[in-house]
Amino acid sequence: MAKIPAVVAKSDAMTRLLALGYALLYQGKVGELYTVPGKPDQLLMIRSDRLSIFDFVLPCFVQNKGIVLVALTHYWLTKVFPDVPNHLLAWGAEPERWIAAGWKMEDVARLPLERTLLIKRGKIWPWEMIFRGHIGGSVWKQYQKDSTVAGIQLPAGLSKWQMLKQPLFTPTTKAESGHDLAVSVAEYTEATGDAGMMISMMDLDLYKRAYDHAAARGLLVLDTKFENDEDGNLVDEVLTPDSSRYTTPDDLKAAIAEGRDPIFYDKEPVRVWGRGVATPWGTGIQNLDPETEEHQAFVANLTVPAEVIEDTEARYLDICRRIVERNLWSYLSEVMKVTMG
Repeated sequence: MAKIPAVVAKSDAMTRLLALGYALLYQGKVGELYTVPGKPDQLLMIRSDRLSIFDFVLPCFVQNKGIVLVALTHYWLTKVFPDVPNHLLAWGAEPERWIAAGWKMEDVARLPLERTLLIKRGKIWPWEMIFRGHIGGSVWKQYQKDSTVAGIQLPAGLSKWQMLKQPLFTPTTKAESGHDLAVSVAEYTEATGDAGMMISMMDLDLYKRAYDHAAARGLLVLDTKFENDEDGNLVDEVLTPDSSRYTTPDDLKAAIAEGRDPIFYDKEPVRVWGRGVATPWGTGIQNLDPETEEHQAFVANLTVPAEVIEDTEARYLDICRRIVERNLWSYLSEVMKVTMG
C-alpha cells in the first residue's frame, strides 16, 4: 500500500466504512478498496480527498476532490461509454442496480455515496495504458534526445504540446510503490501478445472518442491513462483530472507560441509549488525518493499553502462542470441520485 502521512491516512469515509464492518483491502495514494461481507466478487471503490505529487502523498486534503473523481468516472462510463465493458455495478441511491447486486437499500443508505462506486472484483491488467494526443509530459525529454517515444520514431522539430497526427500509446509497468517504468510498444506487445493488442486497440479507440467528446465542450485531453482488468474491462478511474491532462484550445495555442506549458485543469498548482520547495537535499520534491524514509518524513511534515489547495479545488470543480455541463452538486443529486447530508 502507499506510504501515507498519518494526518491524512484516515478519512471520515474510512471511519464510517470500518465501523459498518467493511474491511480495507487496499489503500492507494488517493483511492481505497473495501471488501463486502458475503459478496467476495464485489468491492467498494472509494475516492478520498488526498493529494499526491511525484509519488509522495502530501499531508493535506483538497476538499471535494474525491467526489469529483467519482462523478467524472460515473459520467464517462455511463453517459459516454455505455457500450464499453467495465467493472461498474451500482452507484448513488438508485435501487435497481444495488438490489440486483444483492444489497438491501438500508445498507446502501449508510455508505458515503458521494465517494462510492460498487465494482466487480477482477484481476488487474499489470500495465498502465497511457495515450497521448500531444507531445509533452514525461516523454518530452526522450523526444528531445532522439525524436522517439515508446520506441516509435516521430518527426523531428515538434513543439512541446503540439498535436500529433495520430495518438501515441506509451505503456508503463504498474509499480506497487515508487515509479512506474516506461516500456516500448514492442516490449509491451512481446510481453502481452494478442490479449495486449486487443486491450490497447480498445483503449486507443476510447481515447479518440474521449478527445472528440471533450473537444465539443471546449477542452483538450492532452493525454490520459486507462486501466483494465485481464478480461479487458475498463476499470478504476476514467478520464479524471488525476488520470488525464486537460486544457483549453486557446491556452494551448498561446502556450506553444510562448514556449510554456498550458494551464492544466488538475493538481498542477501543487506540482509548481512542489518544484520550488527547499529541501535538505536540494530544491524540489521531484528530486526526492519516495522509497527513502528520510524523504518521506520530510514531505509528511510540509505545509501546503492554503491558496495552492484552494486553486487546485477550483480547477477540479471547474473541469467537472465543463465536462458534465452542470455543477458537481447538481450532477450528484440529479444524475447519480446522491443526497448530500
